[in-house]
Amino acid sequence: MISMVVALSRNNIIGDNNTLPWHIPEDLQFFKQLTTGHTIVMGRKTFDSIGRALPNRNNVVLTRNLSFNVDGVNTITDFNEVFSMPDEVFIIGGGEIYNLFMPYTHKLYITLVDKVIKGDTSFPNYDEFICIKEVPKQDTSCELDYTFTQWIRK
Repeated sequence: MISMVVALSRNNIIGDNNTLPWHIPEDLQFFKQLTTGHTIVMGRKTFDSIGRALPNRNNVVLTRNLSFNVDGVNTITDFNEVFSMPDEVFIIGGGEIYNLFMPYTHKLYITLVDKVIKGDTSFPNYDEFICIKEVPKQDTSCELDYTFTQWIRK
């Protein structure tokens, strides 16, 4: 099963200049809890922004660069390889990778950040999904309201 994990603004922005436009510690903790022990799939730019393989996960980088080789990372060049991976696979970005896998995704874990921001990377339309869970939150350190949500395909 393919799932996506993402944090996005009210205007669907997920990044700017290969960085997250916010720092929400509770969201990072949620991401860690959700993905630990599973396969995570990301594009090379997302991997570069993280800077290392994330511990206790099967890190998979989808890239066009045939010479990309990093310890602790499985590199693939064909997105079809993801469909043969066992259990729940989490797509974690970036924009191109989300667009590529959206038609095949069953579940979305979206942190909706209650803010309109400027950015250069947006999340694709997810109108084909219905929200099944909402948990409102607030980060007082950065004065952001956000909501943890779960969505399934209609």
